[in-house]
Amino acid sequence: MKLSVIIPVYNAASYIADTLQSLLHQTMTDFEVLLVDDHGTDNTIEIARQIVREDARFCFLQTPVNSGPGIARNIGIDAARGKFIAFLDSDDLWEPNFLEALVDAALGNDKPKDLCYCQLKYQGGSKDGQVHRNPVLEDGAFTPEKKKYFLRKFVTFSVCFLFRREFLLANNLRFPDNKNSEDTNFLTRCLLLAESIACVDTPLYIYNVRANSLTTGRNTTRYNERMSAVNALMKYFKALKQQPKYDYLKLEQYNLVMAWIWFKKGFAQAIKEIL
Repeated sequence: MKLSVIIPVYNAASYIADTLQSLLHQTMTDFEVLLVDDHGTDNTIEIARQIVREDARFCFLQTPVNSGPGIARNIGIDAARGKFIAFLDSDDLWEPNFLEALVDAALGNDKPKDLCYCQLKYQGGSKDGQVHRNPVLEDGAFTPEKKKYFLRKFVTFSVCFLFRREFLLANNLRFPDNKNSEDTNFLTRCLLLAESIACVDTPLYIYNVRANSLTTGRNTTRYNERMSAVNALMKYFKALKQQPKYDYLKLEQYNLVMAWIWFKKGFAQAIKEIL
């Protein structure tokens, strides 16, 4: 199996039908879908079950209690069987060639890449139609120099990425249990450890802007969780520097980069959210 798609599901009854249709209309069909129910209060799961019916590619899992998208994704990672893992939020969409384009790029002409990514396009809200871009890199080795450049300029959104499953498992890469900013923490650690990368410089992920979503809400709880996630990231980086096997990264060069991430992804944005 080429791919496992992980969808954390929580209160997306108005969107889940369109999300699943974007999966069912993919040009590549060799995938499994793990929908992880995070104990929402609406009928999203019932709608999803009706849509996929007897499609054996779809599997329903559940968090023990409402835990947030990070823990739901971790449950999916542990259950996944595909060569690659992709994350899709239950209110977003994929262009029909999302899977085919990213899998083809990740496989390339040599061994499978640890990471492959595309660009993201907003749908709805004040940014409707705008493209959110990660830096464009040449496919191949993800060198320390490329990492440093990418980390300075990248936007989060792990949903834009394809992850080689064995890479995640070998490095014990999982999302933290925060309900906010878990994406920044997870993706930054993946970027630090990945040895190869591929890019599809096309907006194939459609991010549906919802006024009441976790990523658009503004409150002190989100501020505290954002700072907690970035604090955990800094502790991880400090521990990583103590391990000789990561000497090739020249980790001392990343001190300024990580401080920039702390500011850009943590403090500055969080302050804006509570003003």
